[in-house]
Amino acid sequence: MKGYKQKVIAISGIKNSGKTTLITRLIPYLKEKGIKIATIKHDGHDFDPDREGTDTYRHRKSGAYGVGIFSKHKWMVIKEEEDVSMSKLIEQFPEADLILLEGFKYSCYPKIEIVRSEISSLPISRPETVIAYVSDLDRFSKDIEQFGLDEVEELAEYIYRQIVEADNR
Repeated sequence: MKGYKQKVIAISGIKNSGKTTLITRLIPYLKEKGIKIATIKHDGHDFDPDREGTDTYRHRKSGAYGVGIFSKHKWMVIKEEEDVSMSKLIEQFPEADLILLEGFKYSCYPKIEIVRSEISSLPISRPETVIAYVSDLDRFSKDIEQFGLDEVEELAEYIYRQIVEADNR
């Protein structure tokens, strides 16, 4: 499959708006179209990526600032570092056609914002960064695409067109 010019899109919305659910529903549709996808999520709670009792956990707890583990088909690196940047993480996926960021509602990245009526009534991202809304509410903008909560396949097609068009620029 021909790779596309890499595109980064944030799936944004307030807490519990359905970002993870939307991402996990979009990925199979986009993958079916041949798009190679990576995801990046920010965790404001300084997550622990390793389970207690594993060898790499023990290595880190004994003082290693970084550990790596790999098998025939996957690898993982855990590295403690100050001020990790989004661009540094994006660089870890040079072969991805699309990187979906979960969250980042105030970032400058193009975004798809979810607004669910049971959680909120208005978008919170700057409109100039929004390429589409996903909502069960009335249309927010005549200039920005809007999809229903269950229009995942249609949204995937829209994202696919964004990637193909970016490749043709």
